[in-house]
Amino acid sequence: MSIPIGKGRRGRRSYANYKPPSRKTGPSNDPFRIILYLVLIVMGIWVYRNPERVKQWLTDQMPAETPVAADLAGQATASPQTGSFGVQAEQAYENGHLDEAVELYRKAADAEPNNVDYHFQVARLLIFQSDMQYGSKRSDTLQAALQAADRTILANPERPEGYAIMGKALDWNSRPEEGASQILRALEIDPNFALGHSYLAEVFVDQTRWDQAQESIAKAIELDPNNVDVRRDYGYILESLGDYASAAIQYEAALQDHPNLGYIRMALGRTYRTAGRYQEALDQFFAIAAIEPQNAMIPFEIGRTYETHVGDPVSAFQYYERSIELDATYASPWLRTGILYYTQGNYLQAIPALEQALKLDVQTVDVYYRLGLSYANEGQCMEALPHLQKAQEMAEEDERILDAVQMGFEICEYQPEELTAAP
Repeated sequence: MSIPIGKGRRGRRSYANYKPPSRKTGPSNDPFRIILYLVLIVMGIWVYRNPERVKQWLTDQMPAETPVAADLAGQATASPQTGSFGVQAEQAYENGHLDEAVELYRKAADAEPNNVDYHFQVARLLIFQSDMQYGSKRSDTLQAALQAADRTILANPERPEGYAIMGKALDWNSRPEEGASQILRALEIDPNFALGHSYLAEVFVDQTRWDQAQESIAKAIELDPNNVDVRRDYGYILESLGDYASAAIQYEAALQDHPNLGYIRMALGRTYRTAGRYQEALDQFFAIAAIEPQNAMIPFEIGRTYETHVGDPVSAFQYYERSIELDATYASPWLRTGILYYTQGNYLQAIPALEQALKLDVQTVDVYYRLGLSYANEGQCMEALPHLQKAQEMAEEDERILDAVQMGFEICEYQPEELTAAP
């Protein structure tokens, strides 16, 4: 509790304000001090009323951000804006959103046309994106990959990435001989470029040069064992050799650091399915569906697994219908739906499904003879006969199909006249 100081009592002297008695202080109403205070007050009011201009001025005075290194080899640098595109693209890729990643890498490449790494990533991701596509869309994506690969070479012809990814793109466009030539050129530039050896191994498989494929992939694994592309290509090689257990191990290794890559999960799911590990296959397909819920290929693969491996046609129908809902121009679920109905003897429902598959350019002997027999069994022989004749032409010496076609002809020969007459 403080003790009040009486009016006549002096307080303790504060040495903080002590001044020697011989020094005279200036008057409290110094005009210069008053002017300084007025200036500071005016400046404070201006700052208060113009915060955005102050913020902009401070931003302009700050040093620029540190440039972002290129993603693949670190040889080129990017502006802050370009770097942010690259970072966002990598995040989209890690999340399994290849469409978004491709567009962001394109923006980064447009901003820095001489940056090899951005062009390389565009071409690379387009190739893998095509693995989750079908029909004309897949063909268009692979053509775009060739163009991106060409831009990768133009960005710096002295680096190996452009020739390597061009070789891979050519191989995926069914031009393996040209692909091998491009990749070998990349390896002339850098004999220790792991992706070059990995991509070359894939080309060798497509050329059925098995020993060379195994030598190339072994070199790639030695150089970069943790690279996702190397592991994916190794899995593809083993799968092509029929070693599904070992292929699955490689795909699993690729997914350890990149669990959201749908194209690798798709390869793993199909490998599991071929190896008879049906539930594990379904688990992979369901995982992809969570990443790409609008991709019609995924419910089709689920339906295919239920139909041909699990033996559950009810579930198969459900997923085929879901696939058609997502993309009515996707021929495969129409075909499988038609075949399922045909196998069950439900010819009335088989007919529209098989007709739709035919319209979507699935012109195989299996479609023609099943469609012909479906019409024949429904008594629509005028519609049946052209399909049966086409199947007969395409069957060559396949006795199974020829017998089925003959059955259709016999059915129509014994139909009442009113059913075989033209409408």
